[in-house]
This record gives sequence, C-alpha cells and structure tokens, in this order.
Amino acid sequence: AFRPGTRDVIADGADPNSTDRYGQTVLHEVRLKAWNVDVMRFFLDRGADVLRPDSYGVTPLHVAAALDYEEMIHFLLERKADIGAQTNMDHQTPLHYAAKNDAVGAVKVLLQYGADISARDYKRRTPLQLAANLDRSEAARTLMELGADAGVKDSDGQLCITAMIDKMTSVAHLALNQFHVTDRMTRQQFYYLHLLEPEPPCKQNPPGQGSQGYIHQGKLDLIMHPVVLKLITVKWKLYGRLGAWILLLLNFLFIVSWTTVAISVSVIRTEEPYVFPEDWWRVFGVVVALGLTVVEVGREVAEMIGSSRKLRSWQSWCEHRTNDDLRCTHPMWPEEKHFLEEQIKLIHRMKGNYLQDPWNIFDWLVYILLMAVFGIHVADIFLLGGTLRDYSLRLFAVVIIFLWLRLMKHVRAFRVMGPFIVMLGKIVGDVLRFLFLYAEIFIPYACAFWIIFGGTMRTVPQLLYSLYRITLVDEYEFNAMVEVDSIMAHFLCGTFLALSSILCVNLMIALLSDTFQRVYDNALANAVMQQAAIILQVEESMPRLCRFYDDQHIHRFCAPLGELYDDDIRTDSKRHAELKTITTQIKETLDEFLEIQKEVNPPEQGRPDESDRASG
Repeated sequence: AFRPGTRDVIADGADPNSTDRYGQTVLHEVRLKAWNVDVMRFFLDRGADVLRPDSYGVTPLHVAAALDYEEMIHFLLERKADIGAQTNMDHQTPLHYAAKNDAVGAVKVLLQYGADISARDYKRRTPLQLAANLDRSEAARTLMELGADAGVKDSDGQLCITAMIDKMTSVAHLALNQFHVTDRMTRQQFYYLHLLEPEPPCKQNPPGQGSQGYIHQGKLDLIMHPVVLKLITVKWKLYGRLGAWILLLLNFLFIVSWTTVAISVSVIRTEEPYVFPEDWWRVFGVVVALGLTVVEVGREVAEMIGSSRKLRSWQSWCEHRTNDDLRCTHPMWPEEKHFLEEQIKLIHRMKGNYLQDPWNIFDWLVYILLMAVFGIHVADIFLLGGTLRDYSLRLFAVVIIFLWLRLMKHVRAFRVMGPFIVMLGKIVGDVLRFLFLYAEIFIPYACAFWIIFGGTMRTVPQLLYSLYRITLVDEYEFNAMVEVDSIMAHFLCGTFLALSSILCVNLMIALLSDTFQRVYDNALANAVMQQAAIILQVEESMPRLCRFYDDQHIHRFCAPLGELYDDDIRTDSKRHAELKTITTQIKETLDEFLEIQKEVNPPEQGRPDESDRASG
C-alpha cells in the first residue's frame, strides 16, 4: 500500500534512488515488512536500483533475507538482485543475514536460487558457523540438512562444531554425523576426529576448544555419539590411561603414607614421642607424606592458576571477537548490537572451571585438615601436652576417612567404577534432603523428650543419641521413660518411631533407589564422561606427559581413522551388560532392605520387654 501522495511525488520527478543519512534508498524500507511486492514493483518500474547498497553495503535483498520475507526474496531475485552481494565491513551475504536472523524460509529460498552455502565473511565464517555463534539453532539445522559443512573453522581458529556443542546440542549431534562416514560395500567406517580438535601448532586457537564443552557442561547425549566415543578412546589409549594410572598411584601413595603416619602417632609411649634409632621409620614416613603433600598441593596450585589464566585468556579472546562484530553492526539494526553487548556481559560473568569441580574443593579440604593435624602433632612433640595429643589423634581419625574417600576421584577414570562414583555424588543431594526432613522431626521431638524426661537423662548428647537409636529401631531406655510418664512415653516414642523410622528412613531408601535407577539409565554415558574428565585433567595438570606422545597423532592418523564396519556392533555390549548387572544387583539389594525395614518396624512403639507391654 502507498502512503497518500507517493504516486504524485514520483510523478513530479522525485528520484527513487535518493538516500538518507545511512545511504539507504526507498527500497530499503522493505524492513518495515508492510510493503507488498506490488509496491516494490512500482519503484523498480520507475527507475529504483535493486542493486544499490547503503553506506554499509546492505542491499534490499539483505533486508528481505533478514526479515524472512520469502515472497519479496523471490521477486528481488527475479529482478536480478545480486544473491552474492557482500556488506562493506563484515563481508556478509544475504545468506549470512538470513542465517544470523534465524530466517529459515529465506535460507531455503536463497539456496534454491544458488546462493553459496560456503560463503565466508570477514572472519571467514560460513553462514552455518555464524548461526552457531549467534545461537540460531533452527537456521543452523536447516543449513545442515541442506548440505552445509560443519567441519570448518574461522580466521580466529574457532571450530564450527565447538560453538554448536556449547549452544545447540541437538544440532551438534546432527553435525557430528558428518564426521562419521560408513562404506557398506567395503565394510569400512571412517572417523574424522581431526575436525573435533584444533591443530596444536596453531597459536591463534582460542582456549576452551576441543572436547571441553561437553565435559564441563555434562552433555551425556553428545558424549555417546560414535565420533566422540572414538575420540575419547583414542586419547585414552594415547596418553589418558598412563596419566590416570600415574595420578592414581601417586594418590594411593599419598593416602598410604599419611595413614601410616596416623597409625604411628597413635602408639602410646611413656617417654619421648620419638625415640631414635628405633623410630627412624616413623620420621621417614612423615618426610614421605610431607613430600607427597607438597607435590599434590603444587599440582593443584598449578592447575588452579592455569584455569584462571585460561579463563582470562578466553574472556579476552571472546571480548575481542565480539567487539569486532560490534563495530560492524548496522545502526538500523539495534537488536544485533544489544545481543552482542549482552554477550560481553555474559563473558565477564563467566567463572573458571576449577572451582566448579566439587572434587577440587574436596582436595583443598583434605589438605587443610592435614596441615592442621600435622601442626597440632608438631606442637604436641615440643609441648608434650596430653590434651594436644588427644586432639591430634581425634583429628587424624577424621582425616583418614576423608583421605580414603579422595581415592574415588582418580578411580572414576575407569569405566567399571565411573557410574558408581557419579551415583555417590548424586546421593549427596538425596542425603541433604533427607537430613532436612529428619531435622524437622528430630529437633521438636528432642525438645519434647527433654521437657518430659530431661531429669532422667544425664546429658543432652545422651538424649540425642537415644533418639537416634529409636530411629534405627535399636534398644533404648523405654523402661526409664515409662516410669517417669507412661502416657507421654508411649505417645512420644510411638509417633517419633513412626515418623523417623517408618517414614523418613523408607523415604530415604526410596530416594536412593530412584537415584540408582536414574544413573543406571545413563550408566555407560556417565562412565565415559568420568573418563573424559580425567583425560582433560591429565592434559591440564600433566603437560610434561605430552613429550612422550605425538601431539599430531590425531591430525596424522585420524584424518580419517578407518575401521571395520558392522551393523551389529554399536557399543561395547559386554561392558554395558556388566554395568547393568552390577547396578541391578545394587537396586535389588536396596529393595530387599526396604522390605526388611517394613518387617522389622511393627506398629508397637520401640522394643520394650514383656513387663513394659503389660504395664502399658
């Protein structure tokens, strides 16, 4: 539709190619999307130039593509619009504009008319990679379905698949299919693993490339893709297995040395704490333990500093890239500028991966406890105080438990144990929920028991422990409570037993059973994820290990990696069956324990003897 007087203005000699301050002609007003094809035809018939760009190189076809205006795109292309026209600063074609604006219909129309699906912008990004960087999943999916290559990288060295893994999991899965090619005639399959990893000599490669995305974000669906599985298997055989065994053995020696020190400290002596030369082995054990502690702490500090440095480098790199795109934004498209500014804010809010791993926090807890208990032990040696020795023994007893739990961090690298380490982590959440519910019941009942029976309890801890024994359906002082107040004894014991033992404990068992089942559903994926996490840890914390293997192995021998192909072989069925059997046995054991709990929890209150029942 025309505005009133438009025809008269054109008839009076107005130039349809006149421009505004941005160099845009009347044809660029198609961005209003209120125009129909007849309006565009009217101006073209009166001399408007369909090829004329604005000051930024944006043509009317760019505008129509960004707006997903299919009918207008058809018309402009029929009127000889340049389908390969590039903007001045960012060198983007109409297909780039359609991709970064998620204009799926425009993408299809442009490709039907022969648009170059591999066209590159000023950063050598294809329309697919531009859509991936801007999180335009529908446009990326359409480009993939129409033949776009996902194995490309831009001038900064960023892989297209990296952006997909970070922002669009489903499309990334489709892209990974391109890296796995099967030839049924020759019974061969080929894995293009080099397309997942940047070349090591490439200095401009951005940090955070390669396999880190699906590991840090816990994307189990991607990690089970055949290409990713093969990459993890290759890395595991190349250096991951050796690194995992080294870390496991060092940690085991670390644990054994401190366990030996703790046991030796518990030796009771009437004379000096250390008598030479008989106690030389005790001193040697302390020296070994301290040496291994220095090694472990040094490795943790190096890993923490490396993580922080990598984060700062990644933030600087991303901000520089985003600022480059900001300088190319068009003032008539404020939405794109706003999106990029929000991306910069998001980049600044990013946190390093080191502290996001609970195992690293647990490590520092262990180191702090070790230094505390060793300091108390040294003070005990010089001050010769019995109180300090008691404190050191108590703290040693607690630290040893945490030390041995730390062994699970390195055992998880092996696929047989990986899922069960994950299960223990998931159980922590269930335990916290149970403890909250249990505390809601335990605290008021503890107060009620103290109000009624406080006089018969020698200490508050004795009362709390008695309540805990009621929860476990253990022996407790029911006789003494009946003598004080028979009615309240039966009422409080009965209701507390029902709420804590029957309700809370059975609810806890149900939660654990559900957690085991959920983790089992992804048992193999969880095992692979833990193995991948250890491989990444080896890469970051043991750089010297790189000297013992070819860092170009993937690009030399896996570009592509050819193997025998068989339709019947998809996964390691034997290992998967073993995991299934073990997990099923655990679930059955939990179910049996639940049944036993129901049988041993009768309606009676506690376990009073026959005289108590008679008196009740």
